Amino acid sequence: MVNLIVEHRWKEKNQEAAFKVVGSIVDMAKNGKLPQGFSLKSINVIGSERMAICNWEAPSLSDLKGLVAQVNPPTKYEIFEAQKLL
Repeated sequence: MVNLIVEHRWKEKNQEAAFKVVGSIVDMAKNGKLPQGFSLKSINVIGSERMAICNWEAPSLSDLKGLVAQVNPPTKYEIFEAQKLL
C-alpha cells in the first residue's frame, strides 16, 4: 500500500460537477463500496481556491491513476506519492 495525495483544481463553471463527484466518492467510501485495496483517508476542500486535496491509500500509484481516470472528474489533477509522518 502507498500513501497518495491527489490535488484537484476546477474552473468555476465546473464547481457543481466537481462537488457532485466528491459527494459520490465520499458516499462510496462511507458505504464500503470503493474498489478493494483503496481507502480514502481525507478530503480537504479549499473552496475559495476551487481546490481539493484528497489523501488515499492504494495498492500503487498506477492503480490510483487508473481509478481516477475511470472516474474522470471535471478537474485538473496531479497525484503524488507521499510519505506519511504522523
